[in-house]
Amino acid sequence: MSDLGFSFSLSQLWQVAGGQIILIIAGLVLIFVDLWLSTDKKPDHVVTMGWLTALSFLVALWYMVCPGWTLNEIVVIGVFSTEKFAIFVSAVILMAGIFASLMSIGYLRNNQLVRSEYFILLLFAVYGAIAMVQSVDLLMMFIALEVMSLSVYVLAAFLKNDRRSQEGALKYFLLGSFGSAFFLFGVALIYGMTGTVNITKIAQVLSTGSFLEHPGVLVAMAMLMSGLFFKMAIVPFHMWTPDVYEGSPAIITGFMATAVKAAAFGIFIKLLSVTFTPILAYSGQPEFQSTVNLAAMAVYWKPLLWWLALITMFVGNLVAVSQQNVKRMLAYSSIAHAGYMVLGILAANDEGRMGVLFYLFAYTLMNMGAFGVLYLLDGQEGKAQTLEDYHGLGFKYPTLSFLMSLFLVSMAGLPPTAGFIGKFYLFAAAIKEGYLLLAALGIMTCVIGAYYYLRVIWMLYMVEPSREVVAGRVGVTSMIALIAAALGIMYLGILPEGLAQVANVAQQSLAMVF
Repeated sequence: MSDLGFSFSLSQLWQVAGGQIILIIAGLVLIFVDLWLSTDKKPDHVVTMGWLTALSFLVALWYMVCPGWTLNEIVVIGVFSTEKFAIFVSAVILMAGIFASLMSIGYLRNNQLVRSEYFILLLFAVYGAIAMVQSVDLLMMFIALEVMSLSVYVLAAFLKNDRRSQEGALKYFLLGSFGSAFFLFGVALIYGMTGTVNITKIAQVLSTGSFLEHPGVLVAMAMLMSGLFFKMAIVPFHMWTPDVYEGSPAIITGFMATAVKAAAFGIFIKLLSVTFTPILAYSGQPEFQSTVNLAAMAVYWKPLLWWLALITMFVGNLVAVSQQNVKRMLAYSSIAHAGYMVLGILAANDEGRMGVLFYLFAYTLMNMGAFGVLYLLDGQEGKAQTLEDYHGLGFKYPTLSFLMSLFLVSMAGLPPTAGFIGKFYLFAAAIKEGYLLLAALGIMTCVIGAYYYLRVIWMLYMVEPSREVVAGRVGVTSMIALIAAALGIMYLGILPEGLAQVANVAQQSLAMVF
C-alpha cells in the first residue's frame, strides 16, 4: 500500500483529479463568459454556452479516459482515487452531461429561456458527481454529494413560472436534505468508532476489531445506505421522484435519471464493496488479508437488498402502468430500473458489478434519448406530455417517433438492443448466486414494463390523433445527440463484448483502492 495519505504534489493531484480541475476551471470561465454575453438576449447566447459546456465535458472525458485509463491506481492525500471503476462511472456521467448540454440548446430555445446560468449549474452538477465517485474519503463524498445536489436542486426549479417545477424542486430539496443528513450522521458514527473516514482503513479496522456485529456499525451502515438510497430512488426512498421528474425541465429530468443515478450507484458499489465486503482481501496485499472477515456482514445487507430489489421492481413497474403523463411514467420506470441494478449489487460477484456498469452506460443512452425526443414532441414544456397527445404522431413525425420507439424498446429489454443485454447480464449474475426466485420475479416485472412501453408505441402508430400536436424546432445539436444515442443502443445490443470487457476490468479495480 502506497503511503500517500500524508504526501502531496501538484503532479499527483493533476493525475488523479485532472478531470475535476478541468471542470472547475471551465465553470469559472463560463461564469465570466456569461457575464460578457449577458447584455445579448438572443438565443445565440444559449448556443455559445451550450457548445462551450459540451466541449468542457468532452475535454474532461478525454483526459480521464485516455491518459487516466493507463495509470496504476493512485490515491492523492487520502481523498481522491483514479482507479478504473471511478473512471468508468465518471465517463458515464460525462456522457450524460454531453447529451444534456447539446439537447439543452434546443430545449432552452424552444421554451424561450435565454438564461445561460443553466449550463454553469449543469457543469458544477457533473463536477460534484465525478468528485463523489472519485472519493475514497467519506467526508469528501458528502461534500461532493452536496455540490452535485445543490446544483440539481436549482436546475429542477429552473421553470420558475411553473408551479409544478417549484413544487417538485422544493420536495427534492427537503427530501434530498433528509437523505444527506442520514449520510452525514452515518459518517459521524463510523468515524467515532473507527477513528477514520477513509473507506479502506475503515474496512481494516472493522475486520480486525470486535466491530463485525457491533450495533453501532450496523446502524452506521444503514444510515450511509439510506442516504444513498434517496439518490438512487430505491423504494421506499423514492417518494420525491415522480413529482420532481414531472416538474423539472425535460432534459434535466433525463440528466437526473442518468448522471445523478450513475453517481449514486457508483459510490454505493464502491462504498459497499470496499468497506463492508472482503473484496480487498483479493488484492494480494498482506495488510488487507484480514478483510476476509467482512464476509460475515453479508447476512445483514444481502437480505435487505433482496427485499429492496423486489419491492422496487414491482412498485416502479406497477405504478408506471397507471400513469397518463409520459414524464411520470418514465419516472416510475427509472425506479424500476434502479431495482434491476440492485440485483447486480446483490449478486456481489464480478458479473453482477460488471452488469451494473454496463447497464448504467446503456441506460444513459436510452434514457437521455427518450427525454430528448419527449422535449421535441412537447414543443414547449407541458404542452404535449400525456399519452393522449401521442396518438397518431408516428405518421406526423416519423423520425422522432421511430427514435422514441427504439428507446422504449431498449428500456423494455427487447433484443437486439442494449437494454436486453444489460438485463441479461444482471439476471444472469443473480441466477449464478442462487437468487432464482428473485430473478424469476424480476423477469415478471420486465413483462409488466414491456406493456407500458409498448403501449406508447401502439399509440404512436395505431391510434387516430385526438388533438393537434405541434413539435418543437429540431435543432442540429439535438438530432446529433439523438442519433448518437440510437446508434449506441443498437451497437451495444449487437456487439456488447467490448464494453462488457471494459466494465469487467473497471469493477476488478475496486480491489486496488488504497
